[in-house]
Amino acid sequence: MSESPWSVNRKTQPGAKPFTPEGAQVKHIPHHNPPKADPRPQARRKPRRQRLIQKPQPQEAPQQAGRQKRSQAKKPPKGRFPVAAGVFFGILAVVLAVLAIALIQQTGRLHALEEEREAIRRQQESKVENHLRHRDQSGFQGLINSYSAEYQINPAFVAAVIKCESNFLPRAVSSADARGLMQIMPDTGVWLSGRLGTANYSIDRLFDPQLNIQYGAYYLSYLSNHFGGEPVMVAAAYHAGLNNVKLWALKYAHDKKTLTVDELPMSNTRDYVRKVMDAYAIYFEQDQLEKGAVPGVVPDVSLASGLGQWQSAEGYPDSGHRLHHHCALQPPDGGGAGVYVPERPGV
Repeated sequence: MSESPWSVNRKTQPGAKPFTPEGAQVKHIPHHNPPKADPRPQARRKPRRQRLIQKPQPQEAPQQAGRQKRSQAKKPPKGRFPVAAGVFFGILAVVLAVLAIALIQQTGRLHALEEEREAIRRQQESKVENHLRHRDQSGFQGLINSYSAEYQINPAFVAAVIKCESNFLPRAVSSADARGLMQIMPDTGVWLSGRLGTANYSIDRLFDPQLNIQYGAYYLSYLSNHFGGEPVMVAAAYHAGLNNVKLWALKYAHDKKTLTVDELPMSNTRDYVRKVMDAYAIYFEQDQLEKGAVPGVVPDVSLASGLGQWQSAEGYPDSGHRLHHHCALQPPDGGGAGVYVPERPGV
């Protein structure tokens, strides 16, 4: 029988045994830290359902509620203000660019108009200087004034016809044999010599400035009394013939009596009348300024002061026998020298 280790009669004490987990009374205690176990996943908690009946909130004062609504209304929606501002400034930039381009173009047109106006002004000044210089240097102003006063015709108009007919050249001859300062046709010279009782008349005497101006001034006065002193009608008749202008007035004038420049049916006569009227305006204004008239104020420009003084004369040659403008017209085929047969009006 083995001896009990707890016997008092034991002679020798047993040695201390080493402590082992197997010898421990509590065998489930590990000798090292056990690994941590994963926590158990917890079930999701369902949100508590909102109560169907909400708790009543305290009512705000009416004024404070109104201010909050206005402040909310004033606040722009988020994300929209930058886009709207960009669109606005983009449109504004385009409008400003268009206005700038239009302003530049308008300025360019304005400069072009100013340059054109300045060129016209210089051209007119040169034209006026040319007309006045030719009249002043011709030396015929005394004869013009003398016969214009005798036959009651404006001297400025006589000078204008001379400027357009011969440019103040006393030996000028046209292709139709019109001669002298006022380009008098040979047949018309014969008729005028009989009217004025010129002794020892010959065709070569049409080169005499005194005789030529006398005949031309008389004939202009004759036409002036036929047309009531209307310078357009007189210039047209001087160019195309008395009977032709009467026919044109009945056919084309609005009052059946007085033609304007634009109503003249023949382009060559229309151009001639425009040149005469331009020269007449230049000489007339210069003469008025020399008499002390105010610049820009032009009085009546009728050609004759004594209208009706000269009566129609029997034996006046046909309208083909006329004072001829050597620059504007050429004699047609079949027309004899010194005889101009005008083209039919309106053709």
